[in-house]
Amino acid sequence: MPTIRIPEAHWGEVWRALVASGPISRIDQEPVYLVSDRQVRLLRRKKLPFELVPPPPDGNGAEPKHG
Repeated sequence: MPTIRIPEAHWGEVWRALVASGPISRIDQEPVYLVSDRQVRLLRRKKLPFELVPPPPDGNGAEPKHG
């Protein structure tokens, strides 16, 4: 699954589009998220800003669970 970074200046607009189109997972303290290929195509189609980034070094693509 693609990993993206959302620019802070456009976070709200991009976030709303992502949430409306399906589940997403935050994988870092930065605004870095695991999304679907479909969501990446949606962002490109709507010309919303984002940056594809390499997956986290642990390779699992999800925040650790605490508890």
